[in-house]
Amino acid sequence: MITDKILTFALSLIILLAFGCNEPNAESRTSEVTNTIDKTEPSPMFWDYAISTNMLQTELSLLARQKTPDSQLVTLADSAYQLHSFALGRLRKIAQKYEHIQLPDSLSGADKATIAEFRLLDQEEFKTRYLNYLQQSSNSQLSRYQEALTETEDPALRIWLNTMRNRLRSQQSGYAAIDSVTTGK
Repeated sequence: MITDKILTFALSLIILLAFGCNEPNAESRTSEVTNTIDKTEPSPMFWDYAISTNMLQTELSLLARQKTPDSQLVTLADSAYQLHSFALGRLRKIAQKYEHIQLPDSLSGADKATIAEFRLLDQEEFKTRYLNYLQQSSNSQLSRYQEALTETEDPALRIWLNTMRNRLRSQQSGYAAIDSVTTGK
């Protein structure tokens, strides 16, 4: 009699465990939800990167207009200023629908140091370093924005990312043209 009760209890326990193993646990359900959220919205690092990079490029373009008499570089700086200041405004507007995203409202310490470093350069060195910075930064942005396209399904953000990628590619042509005139290549 006691053996029957123990056997019944053991079989009941095995059956309950079997049913429990087939059902996803709370942890796996959470990760599935997290993956869904991640697919529709880029990480906070994306927002920080996009805002910070565009703020830095806006400030550097203002500095370029002050530092150089080169009309081609001033035109390029004006174009960069328009591109990145518009991008900032548009991105801030898109980010408003994400309540938990906090965007930086000023340059970071490292970005301020970059501005200070550029401010100390003479005109020729500034021109060379500024063009190099624009090319490298554009390449980084193109790569990061491509990655962000795979992370989001937000239509407004996808339009912003594609628009920025197209405009950055267009800007790169201008950088290359000025660089080839400058270096004589």
